Amino acid sequence: MIEGIQLASQALSKGMSNLSVTANNLANINTTGFKRDLPFAEMLDAEGQIYYEQYTDHQMGDIVNTNNPLDVALSGEGYFTVDNGQETLFTKNGEFKLSVDGFLVNSLGHKVLGQGGEINLGEYKMEDNQQIRITQEGEILVGKHSVDTLQIAKISDIRDLKKTEGSCFRLSAGSYESLEEGEFMVSQGYLESSNVNPIIEMEAMIQMSKDYEAATKMIQALDKSLEEANQIGKV
Repeated sequence: MIEGIQLASQALSKGMSNLSVTANNLANINTTGFKRDLPFAEMLDAEGQIYYEQYTDHQMGDIVNTNNPLDVALSGEGYFTVDNGQETLFTKNGEFKLSVDGFLVNSLGHKVLGQGGEINLGEYKMEDNQQIRITQEGEILVGKHSVDTLQIAKISDIRDLKKTEGSCFRLSAGSYESLEEGEFMVSQGYLESSNVNPIIEMEAMIQMSKDYEAATKMIQALDKSLEEANQIGKV
């Protein structure tokens, strides 16, 4: 009976974690480049001990038109690379802009990386309203000037990507390499939307709520039975 209460308690704890994951997915349904998390799965380690692991679904979201020349969407396995001043991060969020000193940055101010390093358009005559063009291969041109080519990274194992702020990921282990032309396509004036499906998430939340309620009732029933058994033992 005690073991039954412990198992039901573990189910409650897991249920709370999964509800939190699903709620976070729904909260980011409109976040550019956001990747939904899957509920915690029960795993066994080498010693046979149970632990729970969470996975991120890296499936591509819908591509939406923005007509903003600094917005770019990336089709394929690759990720844009940005530098936060301490490490290289990876993202599918191509909502870029220019900093006051001419660097191409993301919404958090992280500098976007090209094959030549940090991308700076400041030396070109932006005040002349020269057109900024980004090709399907990721080459950035201001007027007739070729500035740099976006560095598109291929991660050796996407399970090594761990979420950080602003739809970015850091690499906890493993390695990455630059993708070659033809292995990806950059679309200027587009963004990749979140890959969260609200119907799927709501259905999952409803089922999790039912499972949580069932586990709660089981604990209450077992606790009542245990109390009755204790009372009988005192007679």
